[in-house]
Amino acid sequence: MTDLLEEIRSQAAREQLPILRDPELPLLTRILQQTKPARLLEIGTCIGYSALIMAPFLAEGGMLTTIELDKERYRTAKEYFSRSPYARVITALQGDAAQCLSRLEGPWDFVFLDGPKGQYVRYLQLLMPHLSPGALIVADNLRYHDMIYIKGTLPHKHRTAVTRLRQFLSLIDDRRYFDSVFFENGDGLTVSRWKG
Repeated sequence: MTDLLEEIRSQAAREQLPILRDPELPLLTRILQQTKPARLLEIGTCIGYSALIMAPFLAEGGMLTTIELDKERYRTAKEYFSRSPYARVITALQGDAAQCLSRLEGPWDFVFLDGPKGQYVRYLQLLMPHLSPGALIVADNLRYHDMIYIKGTLPHKHRTAVTRLRQFLSLIDDRRYFDSVFFENGDGLTVSRWKG
């Protein structure tokens, strides 16, 4: 498994693909170790690195479902999954996550958001009725290369994504629904516990 993960890391480095950064790994794996999720949903498979990092921490009989928009990345991830010890517990879906979510029943006790940052708030709104009590939502890249901290005018190219990320942060900061913690690890990671 170590060799397979190293192979994925090498490919990601060569092709400049966005996979989990080293500073984020200890925090994510520690959370998973403590929670041992039974039904884990990942949005943003890329080429399968994070799914294979998370799969060993599933509860016995647990399942991981991961969604990727890009067809080529999806195919690559499927190939890596087939070569791993976790091929039977990982279900990979290709397509727009919002559309896939309308077909998935849940309930989910752990969600890892690592897809298009501007869609996080939409995904979470779609997921809220399908979360188990106490479910954890971990979202990556919340600092968005520190653009989240910009006061005043945002770069035009990133304005929509940053605005929507701020809406996501506002939603997970709503104490009626979530208890949330923001970690500065890597490009920023939030961990939110669903109170519904």
